[in-house]
Amino acid sequence: MGDDKIFKGLVRGLGQLGVETVERATEEGQKMVETIITGKELLGLERTMSDSQLEQVRKQEEIKSQQEINKLRGEVSGDQGGKDKKNKDRPRNVEEELTELRRQREKQEEEKERYYQQQAEKQRQEREKQQSEYFDITTESTNPSKQKKSRGSAFANKRKHKPDTDQVSATQEFNKGGKID
Repeated sequence: MGDDKIFKGLVRGLGQLGVETVERATEEGQKMVETIITGKELLGLERTMSDSQLEQVRKQEEIKSQQEINKLRGEVSGDQGGKDKKNKDRPRNVEEELTELRRQREKQEEEKERYYQQQAEKQRQEREKQQSEYFDITTESTNPSKQKKSRGSAFANKRKHKPDTDQVSATQEFNKGGKID
C-alpha cells in the first residue's frame, strides 16, 4: 500500500511538472512568434497609409519638386525668383563676372598661401626650439660616469704632509722598524 501511494504521488508530480513545462514552452513560443519580423515588414511592402493619404503625399512631393525646378530655372535665366525685373531687361556682363571670380580665386589662393607659410614658420620655430632643448639636455649629462671625474687618481699619494705628533695616537706612533713616524 505504501508503495502504491509513493508511485501515484510520483506520477502526479511528474504530470504537474510536464503541464508546467508545456505552459512555459507555449508562453515562450508566443513571445518568439510576436518578435518575428516578416518579409513584408522587413522590405516595407506592407501598407501603412491609406490610398488617400498616399495620394496627398505624392502631390506634396510633386509640388515641392516643381517649385525647386522653377527656382533653378529662374537662377539660370538670371531671374532669381522674380526679384530683379530690371536685371532681366539688361544683358549679363559676363566679362565683369569672370574678372570678379578671378579676383576672388586669387584672393583665396593668397590667403591659403599665407596660411601655409605661417604653418611652416610655426613648424620651423618649434623644430628649432626642440633642437635647442635637446642640445641643452645633452650638454648637461646627468650620468656620473660621463661627467668629468674630480676625485683624483688612486695611485696618487693621498697624504701630502705628515701629521703633527700631537695628532698621532699612541698606538700608531711607531712603524715596524721602531722608528717614529
